[in-house]
Amino acid sequence: MHGGCQQEADLATLGRMQVFRARRPGDRFSFLYLQAGDPATDSGRARHRVGALFGDAAFNAHGQHLAAYLGRNLGVPLAGNGQNQSHWHQFIRECRTADFLDAVTVVYRYLFWHADEIAANWWRDAVRQIFHEENLTYELDDAGGVHPRVDREFQRNVVSAVVGLEAERYKKIRELIDLSSINLSADPPNYKQAWRATFSAIEVLFGRMFPYARLTPDEIRRRLRPLIERAYEGDVTAQKAAHRMLAGFEQWVESSHHYRHHPGAEETPDPPADIAILSISYGASVLRWLVGLDEAREHPMPDESANEKPMRARAEL
Repeated sequence: MHGGCQQEADLATLGRMQVFRARRPGDRFSFLYLQAGDPATDSGRARHRVGALFGDAAFNAHGQHLAAYLGRNLGVPLAGNGQNQSHWHQFIRECRTADFLDAVTVVYRYLFWHADEIAANWWRDAVRQIFHEENLTYELDDAGGVHPRVDREFQRNVVSAVVGLEAERYKKIRELIDLSSINLSADPPNYKQAWRATFSAIEVLFGRMFPYARLTPDEIRRRLRPLIERAYEGDVTAQKAAHRMLAGFEQWVESSHHYRHHPGAEETPDPPADIAILSISYGASVLRWLVGLDEAREHPMPDESANEKPMRARAEL
């Protein structure tokens, strides 16, 4: 593409971007005005910026010792024994994602114990800033540990679910959602228990809606299909969409059973963080939907047919 055409295409793209960050003096253009999109699990730009940090004076006289420390903790070799910044830059650029994230923590530990706390905190804060600006799906705790970042959409789903549980009828369900949040906020996060608490919240709600019914795909179809037909009566498109969502709910229940504790069975391994967060977020959305269906059933809106008989009776009097 010619230079002029490329510039026009770039400007057209920028014109469609949305401003989504508060403006502060001195912030970079791309940070302010280019829409970040979904958080990424890895980034060449983030790796390049982290690798550049090794040129700081904080690493003077520490390169080889740090490389040996990294090797002992991660079991990975470093070209040139880490004598030059270029060796570190190459390692950060080429290593596996897990090694990249582990290295962030190992470097913090080394600086804390073998350099000084100021240098360790400088490293932690610099990497935090890079991860944030490059929109990686991770955050650093105060000791340099890397954890998946629970994104804003996830938080909105959980908060919205809790807001809809104010009635006394939903007290136990609200407690289970709070338990899920507590497990997510633990250090390290307990994703398995958070997932289980979310499942239990939906299970209790389903039992409130349909006493003596178990939360199984068959019962979901049998109990919720008629409810959906009534809730979206007259809107065929909404009914079709709701039936599709119901099928997704059934699959979510089945997938959640893989991480539930079954008496007499071995404890299941912890779920990957990204799968757990996706599942818990989805569960919170389903919970909010079911609460709405439950409340609509408990407190139906008056319709014309319901009022016709009393009105007719009064007219006859």
